[in-house]
Amino acid sequence: MQQQKGISLVEIMVSLVAGLILTAGVIQIFAANQQTYRVAEATSRLQENARFAMELLARNLRMAGYQGCAGSARTIVNTLNDTTAFLYDFNTAVEGLEASGTTGWHATPDNSIANSNPLPGRDILTIRGVFGNDVPIIGQPSNTGDCTNAAAHSANLKIADSSGFSDGDIVIAGNCVKASIFQITNVNASTATVVHNTGGSVTPGNATKNLGACYAGNGALAKITTRTFYIRNNPAGTPSLYQKDNTSAAEELIEGVENMQILYGIDTDNDGSANQFVPANNVSDWSQVASLRVSLLLQSVTDNITSAPQTYSFNGATITPADRRLRKVYTATFGIRNRLP
Repeated sequence: MQQQKGISLVEIMVSLVAGLILTAGVIQIFAANQQTYRVAEATSRLQENARFAMELLARNLRMAGYQGCAGSARTIVNTLNDTTAFLYDFNTAVEGLEASGTTGWHATPDNSIANSNPLPGRDILTIRGVFGNDVPIIGQPSNTGDCTNAAAHSANLKIADSSGFSDGDIVIAGNCVKASIFQITNVNASTATVVHNTGGSVTPGNATKNLGACYAGNGALAKITTRTFYIRNNPAGTPSLYQKDNTSAAEELIEGVENMQILYGIDTDNDGSANQFVPANNVSDWSQVASLRVSLLLQSVTDNITSAPQTYSFNGATITPADRRLRKVYTATFGIRNRLP
């Protein structure tokens, strides 16, 4: 009986083919699982970014027009040199620019926004008010809370904590009866004193040093801000939601926000509720805006997530993009608390 002393060439070939089939199967399973993971990760990232974006916008929009105790003041003195310019028009709590097609807007953006490279074809939203905490005013002009002298109206303010204020900040002082808006020309940290002179190199500057009231002992001081939200490309070239406060540099908030469209709820019968929702170019009186309906289009940061370009509907149009990013649309309505009944 002849014993086998090796493996034939045919057997080797069969083994190799079987091994290749098994390897191909393993690779296919790995690739499918990897793609499933990428889709799940992109979906989770979109949902997380959308929740954060909506929560951030909600927190800000609900506070539009808020001025602390000063908001209920019967008299507001604005001492700024320019009280009607875009950055200092604090009588307008909310306003926006409606996108015109994909190339621009129905009105020209203020230079403070235009110079920050907003992407055309996306709406721009601006709100104004107090978005932080206030601090007690404990002296004007002294630490005794003396308000018996008319000269106190022009005196510097001594506050409980000056760490949150800087030279050039626009602030509002108020005591629920009167309020004053002015620009800080100097903060003396050692004495916690806020100076508000006229002249100097700050912009817009103060037209007068007279605040029109004394707030020592019964007033508070807070920053008042013009805050704008818009879409622009970040350094990596990804469209993102940005925030710009006054003349400060723009700050990236959320990556992957491709578009933002806003409708404004107009209260035409003065009952605190919106009667109709219109785009910004159809708002004739911004003081009638009681709520906003915000729609955000978010895209995945990485490409090649979907197997083919994903057709989506946004702002009344159906679009098929050239890439294979995942996209989702999120919409929410926010009421302006200071205008609700």
